[in-house]
Amino acid sequence: MAGGLAAVADSSRVALEQLDDRASIRIVQVALPQGRSTKVSQGTVVRAFSAVDVALPVQRQNKRVRIEGEVVRPGEYVLPPASTVGDALAAAGGLTSGAFVFGTEFSRESVRLNQQQNYDRALRDLETELARSGTTQRQASGANDAAAQVARSQGNDRLLATLRNLKPNGRIVLQLEPGSRDLPALALEDGDRIYVPARPTTVGVFGSVFNGGSYLHGDSRTIGDYLGLAGGPTSGADESSTFVIRANGSVVSRQQE
Repeated sequence: MAGGLAAVADSSRVALEQLDDRASIRIVQVALPQGRSTKVSQGTVVRAFSAVDVALPVQRQNKRVRIEGEVVRPGEYVLPPASTVGDALAAAGGLTSGAFVFGTEFSRESVRLNQQQNYDRALRDLETELARSGTTQRQASGANDAAAQVARSQGNDRLLATLRNLKPNGRIVLQLEPGSRDLPALALEDGDRIYVPARPTTVGVFGSVFNGGSYLHGDSRTIGDYLGLAGGPTSGADESSTFVIRANGSVVSRQQE
């Protein structure tokens, strides 16, 4: 009478809601086609389930992956459920001779969402702490320091506005060696992005140095050599906080060995 099941319906089952039996069972599930002859009472609601509204388990989903950079055939690919990073590179024709595997950027949407949640939580905590600190300072200084209080408040607002504009990218740091030619055999998720850059020729030096910029890479050069090319640290530099962001996304700081 209702025209039959729609194309997106789960044809293996329906639910019956018995209005005259609310005190006990009320809703029962009937398997199809065995239950098609089940009798229903007046007021019964028959509900057909959708087969597309419920997500499949991750292990059974195909993976839509974007592969960019130094591969033979960059683009988007739909891969079988159990595919790995290596399978994705093979689908793209493999790496080119100019691929810089150590600098590969592997981004994942689920990681980006988790990073965004943690980042938003940290921003809320910072905003609360700045507000509490501002209240304490106003009570301690009184009315004589009104101009300084306004300047601090404006500075805090600018800082928070800048931090809110920063968005996590979902990058997963791959523990690779500088000379690596292979990526880890990671299982893929839907929406992953793999970017393999070309081998770079420069090293960037920025911060409190006299001439920040990019300088040609030399195999025998050290961090001190690159700082020297940039004119060295300025008088206001905090050399104990010097850090290096490596091409694979890892960080090495002066606070470490």
